[in-house]
Parts: sequence; C-alpha cells; structure tokens
Amino acid sequence: MHTTTAPGAATGRYLAAMRRRRPLDIDWAAAPTRHKRYPGAERVPLPWNHLVGELLRNLLGLTRIVWSHHLGDGGRPLGRPPMLLAGRPAPSGGGLYPVEAYVAAGEPHLPAALYHYDPVHHVVERVRGGDHVPALTGLLGGGGRADVVVVLSAVFWRSMFKYGDFGYRLVCQETGVLIAQALAVAERLGVAGRAHLRFADGEVDRLLGLDGAREATLAALTLSLPSTKHSRAEPPSLDELVSRPTAEESRPLARPMPAGGLAAALHRAGTLAAPVSSDPPAPPRPAARAARPAPEPAPMPRQAGWERRASPLAGYRPVPLAGGALGAVLGAACAGYPSDLPGTAKGPAATALCLLSLRVDGLPCGAYWYDPAGHTLHEPSATIPIDAVTAGPLLANTRVALRGAAAVLIPVGDPVAGAPVFGDRWYRMQQMEAGLMVQRAALAATALGLAARIHSDGANGTTDEVLGLAAGPLRSLSFLVMGTPPTGGPLVTRPIHGLVSQEVMPPDPQA
Repeated sequence: MHTTTAPGAATGRYLAAMRRRRPLDIDWAAAPTRHKRYPGAERVPLPWNHLVGELLRNLLGLTRIVWSHHLGDGGRPLGRPPMLLAGRPAPSGGGLYPVEAYVAAGEPHLPAALYHYDPVHHVVERVRGGDHVPALTGLLGGGGRADVVVVLSAVFWRSMFKYGDFGYRLVCQETGVLIAQALAVAERLGVAGRAHLRFADGEVDRLLGLDGAREATLAALTLSLPSTKHSRAEPPSLDELVSRPTAEESRPLARPMPAGGLAAALHRAGTLAAPVSSDPPAPPRPAARAARPAPEPAPMPRQAGWERRASPLAGYRPVPLAGGALGAVLGAACAGYPSDLPGTAKGPAATALCLLSLRVDGLPCGAYWYDPAGHTLHEPSATIPIDAVTAGPLLANTRVALRGAAAVLIPVGDPVAGAPVFGDRWYRMQQMEAGLMVQRAALAATALGLAARIHSDGANGTTDEVLGLAAGPLRSLSFLVMGTPPTGGPLVTRPIHGLVSQEVMPPDPQA
C-alpha cells in the first residue's frame, strides 16, 4: 500500500502506470447505460426556445441522426449492414458519454429546484425542491452571482469499463470539452458563463446526492441570464436542502471506480476540502529555436461550429490548408476564457499549444510551438522529422487520419507543475483545459468548413520526442487531427431540428 501524501505523488504513480498500460479485455456485458434517469421524478419539458433548454440540448442532447457504415481499423468498410445512430453535439471518448448535467435554477427560468437533464427526452427531472443556486454558488471557487448553475459530473464506470484507469484521463478531458461547448453556446445565446474547477468536492457531491466514487462532480458553470424583475424568496440553507428527500435514480446503478485502482486514488487525492486561492505556476513555454510569424487569422464565419461539428471516421482529403484558416484556429484554441483558475482571462493557464504542420500553405512541414502573445510559431529544439510520429504506438484509425490531414494541434503541459499549489487536483484541471483547447479548435475548424477529430493515442512518448519535450517536464496531453473532410464516404449526418415546443412521448399508464 502507498502511504506517500506529498503533493503530486498520486499523479506520479498514475502517470507511470499509464505509460506501462497494455490493451484491456473489454467486458461489454459490464457496460452501463449511456445516460441516467430519475424515473419517479417530476419531469419539466424544455421548450426549444428556452435558454436553459437550448444550452442543455447543445451540450448533451440528441441533436443529430448519424448514418454510418461499419469500418475496420484501417478505415475500410467491413460489409456489414449500416447503422443509424443518435448523435450528440460534443465528442466523447469511445462514444460512451460519461458526463451528466445537473441544473440548479429558480423562477422565472424554471420552478426553483435541483434538476437532472435527461438528454433522450429533452426534459429536466426534479431531483430535489428548493432554490439550490445560492448554496451551490457559495461552494464554488470565485462564487459570485448566478441565475443558473450547471454542474458536470462523471459516471466513471461508463468510461472505465472499456478503458480501465486511462478512462479517468478521458473523463477529465471530456469535461473540458463540454466546458468549451457550454461557453460557446452561452455566448451565442447572449448568456454570460463562467467555469469553476476549484470547489469543495465533498460538499457539492453531498448537495447533489452523489457518492463521490460511482459518480462525482468535476466542474460547474455559473450562468447570468438576461435580467428579469423577478424577486427571490429567502433561499434555504445547504443543510436544510440536504435534509430534504431526493428522487431515486434508475437501476441498476453503475459500478464505482475500483477502490484500489490508481485512478480512484488520484481522484481522492485531488479532492479539496475548501477552495484554493493561491496562484498557479506560469503557463508553460516549450524550449524552442527560431521563430516566425503565424499566419494572419482568416475572418470567422457567423455560423457556429457546434451546429455542424462531426468527427470524421475515414480520414481527410490530402488538400493543403489555407494559412489564414490555421491562424484562426490557433487563435480560437488559445483565447482567454472565464474561469476561477487565475490567468485564464488572457489565455490557457496550465497548457501550451504545439503544432504539426503537414499541409499548410506558406508554412513548411514541421513541428512548432505557438506563442499566442506574439502570434508566432517557434521551432522546437529537437530536429526529429515529424514523420517519426507515425513510429509511435498509434491506432490504425489515427494512422489513416494522418495520411491526409493538414495539421495536428497538441496541447502540452507539466502534469505536476501545479501540485505545490493545487496538489493532485492539478492533474484533472490541466486535463480539462487541454480538452477545452482542442474543442475550441475543433469548433473553429468546423465553422471554417474543415473537420477535426481527437485521437488520444497520439499523445505519447514518441510525439514528445518529435516536439522536443522528452528531456524536460512537459508532456503531450491530447492530439487533434485536422483537415479537409471527404466529399462523400461512410458517414452521413443530419440535424434533428427543434420543431416542437414540448416533449413528445406517450403517457405512462402507470403514472
């Protein structure tokens, strides 16, 4: 048994185990459902023109129909019958969707209560009555006024049954993806949003009725909606709310994280008894040699990328990428964002962004580090050809993607640099920021008519060597492949338009 409690110790053990990990035997019979429900709870339909409903729908809802053919790892059709799938707005590792959303709101937006979002029926389920917004904002780092709070929790087994302890990394990054998605949708709706990564985990879990091992809070978003003249009554206290009964969730319950596993140990070590107020370390700066101006950003179209985003399954057309498009994507990935992590108003605080230029007009093939302050690209100190990336432990679909891709964006960071301030919580906060960066880049790419897909296997030791990181503390965190989508192929996506103002389903005869 490990007894070391030094800051970052659990992170170090987890990282060492992930470097040694081997393929797992997946027990598909142990897979839990991909969303939870509170079947006995009161259900509140969300009209399609409802601000909170529109935000939730474009965060976790079922928004598209995907017609797809089975492909092998090499990207070739397997000859099986096609599949018709319900797609969600944001990507998820393995399409497993381990993140759930809880909503605290009050009049006039919703009747005052704590709700859970049911994405299948586009309704919120009343978990517990009473205005939970003041109690939740009081537990969040940075607090402040809010009209609505959206809490993102992780059902860990939904990812870990397939990926084992590595699933914890995927869950943390997916939470960052959803933060980026929520902030983008909120901005388009005229709603001010702020991400919260630092809070008293145990108290927030207790307020939501979560056990912290099977399901736990990872992040929250506070939203300030357009002003109204509605006045609120004196809200109940945290203890009073917790004493009230909650709705029962559906059975069977997902399994908890294996208690003796390294992911469980890392999550326990990363919980906070109270919000941390100290500043994080300075943003990382990879070692680099020569610098050149990054391409001037092209104007961004008015259409939002999240309305059309879809991950390509069969790679990209080997078409050069316009330099202006790359400049716009780099700027979007490294733009500031509102959060309780100091420094993020100016840009990412825990990560830097590296780039593999494969087919970019006006930019030689090679590896670069992007400095957003000067909008410059710096060549790494290493001189390894970027083709060496393909010598790493990549999956077949990643190799297919790289054949025609135009560029790869790679967030990098020091996994333990913030441990003296944040302890092992730094790991999950940094992974969330990496997920936020690649989702912002993917949304910008989609708005520009490009396509992008996250390939987590690309963040490995070989990639670190190509980027000149292997001798230092920085490591690749994610791997976003980007390029021109094929004009046809095995994937057809059509949006589900919101044409009704309320939930459509037959009445329950047992109700």
